[in-house]
Amino acid sequence: MNLELKDWIEWKRLCARKLCGADTQSRLGGFAQSRFGIQLKRQISSTNLHESDAGRQLPSVDDAWHQFESFAALKETREGKRYKDWIFARLQNRIGKPLDIIQSGASLIMRSVVRAYMRAEYAPRKAISMDQPLGGSNLTMADLLPGTANPADAAAANEYSLMAEAYARKLSESLTHRERIGLLAKFNGISLDSTDVLEAAGCGKSTLNQVVRGFLVRLRDDLSREYCDDGHDAIVAFALLVVQHLEKEINLQKKLEKCRTDCFY
Repeated sequence: MNLELKDWIEWKRLCARKLCGADTQSRLGGFAQSRFGIQLKRQISSTNLHESDAGRQLPSVDDAWHQFESFAALKETREGKRYKDWIFARLQNRIGKPLDIIQSGASLIMRSVVRAYMRAEYAPRKAISMDQPLGGSNLTMADLLPGTANPADAAAANEYSLMAEAYARKLSESLTHRERIGLLAKFNGISLDSTDVLEAAGCGKSTLNQVVRGFLVRLRDDLSREYCDDGHDAIVAFALLVVQHLEKEINLQKKLEKCRTDCFY
């Protein structure tokens, strides 16, 4: 059934779709689900979902309308007007069929509804799982997050930080040129596939990936061996501190300033 102008007017007068007649409810719900599906397909590329998932993620008629109606009733424009009122206020300054004007406004609102829904429900396209191995190793981002171990007081925490800083400084001095370039790229959010990075490292992307992976594995093994009596959680917390201080050390190396300027910026 095609949506009619009287359906929108009935909805505005009675304030909620559930208070409208059965036919009006059906038409309004069908409109919401249809527009939701269109925006879902358009915006799905911004998430970690595949385009083929769009159909399976389409909400029910009631859920689609509920999200639309809640947004229209609760959200306001920059001028302080409720979006529900804004839909009908557009009739005053636009030329065309009233039904088309109202539905185009509702479609714009649905675009914002779906955008908020996608942000809340799905990870962004470039998001990386905390359980994904780093560089093909067994070390994950989750391994570098603090565990349940917690220094007893501020003094102990400060001691941990000083130890990690000293460890990172010593580690920085032992890095090879390629390890330094690879880590510098990683710390600055630059892909190891970058032509400039590979040129600075003087090798191919496979070699550079292996270099970075090898460093992470070596760091994990060294810390596990040197601090084996401290327990897994304490080692993980210490590893995070070491990586944080190592990032500072590498970015502050004066001998890499020219490389950073020419290649990374």
